Amino acid sequence: MALLKSVGKALWKNKINAGIGVWSGMDTYQTDREDGVGTLGSLAHAGLEAVLPIVSMPLYLGYEVLNGAPGEIMKAYDSADKWRRQLAKDSSNRAFTSAQFSDTQQTYTMRQRGMAIAQRSQYNTQQAMLGNEAKYMMR
Repeated sequence: MALLKSVGKALWKNKINAGIGVWSGMDTYQTDREDGVGTLGSLAHAGLEAVLPIVSMPLYLGYEVLNGAPGEIMKAYDSADKWRRQLAKDSSNRAFTSAQFSDTQQTYTMRQRGMAIAQRSQYNTQQAMLGNEAKYMMR
């Protein structure tokens, strides 16, 4: 009877921790049952999750961190790997990513000739358009 009374006082004193413990225990039991864990295993895991916050909140928080850390680390690794692969895929689809242009006097001259041809072509097009415009204005 004295044990039950002291447990009741401890629960009343730590109402928030007891509420967290009850909620955590129920959630753990339901999750374990949905995942296919047996009744006894689910009850044992739920009991641990329900008692730890009442006993010591720092101990419970440490348990939760250690329990969830491997899954979170794997999620972070997977997302970083996915990002790395996406970057590699994006960079491999770009034109001239591995091109090394060697600028020699000949290529420089050829590039200058090409630019001069393009400019002359543009100039000729403008002159033709102006000529056509003048032809239509004179009518």
